[in-house]
Amino acid sequence: MSPESVLNWLRFLGGGVCHQIPARSLQVAGTPLPLCARDTGTYLGLILALAVLLLRGRARAGLLPSWPLLIVLAGFFLAWGADGLNSYLELLGLPHLYEPHNALRLLTGTLQGMALLLVVWPVAAFTFWRTPENRRVIHARELAGLVVAALLVTAILSQPWAVPRYVAGVLSGLGLVAMFTLLNSLLLAVALHREGSGEKPADVLRLLALALAPALLELVLLSLLRHHFLG
Repeated sequence: MSPESVLNWLRFLGGGVCHQIPARSLQVAGTPLPLCARDTGTYLGLILALAVLLLRGRARAGLLPSWPLLIVLAGFFLAWGADGLNSYLELLGLPHLYEPHNALRLLTGTLQGMALLLVVWPVAAFTFWRTPENRRVIHARELAGLVVAALLVTAILSQPWAVPRYVAGVLSGLGLVAMFTLLNSLLLAVALHREGSGEKPADVLRLLALALAPALLELVLLSLLRHHFLG
């Protein structure tokens, strides 16, 4: 499968959840990435935060970040929403505070994706594991490292380099699938009365594997509906 066909498949999967406007998307050789710049950042941020949690041994961490860090994460959500609103006003030709830019969309999206994962993960830990750990999901130094990573990712992807943008396109598409799979696995755990039953990683992996098919089906259906009604 060629790199272009991989991006095309991911573009189709993302069609139901992202506007995919070319001017608001990063491009590789004139071809937009599967998701717009903001959504590319969101799911890259999700992947980055997940990687940090797993590398730091926080798979079972069941406590939300401390209140000061929650305020910082709330600030990430607000920045993402404010930049999105400003971009939408500009799209409609209405007065707006500043000229939108894909770098800002990417950065605010990445920070919001990190915040989203860090808030959802403790809920997942209590849903998946029989004995979730009484540990914070993230600490201040680690969050600072994630912010530096978000700035670095934004700086690299702001350059017209094909390979980093291609990798970002693939990872963000996989991040979208991962998020839908995670949310479906939480619903399945409740529906099957398997919440709080996981004792080893294989138990959780089986549940995630079971949730993958519904996640893909939902993305396909959303994309088909979007293309049916909007072309």
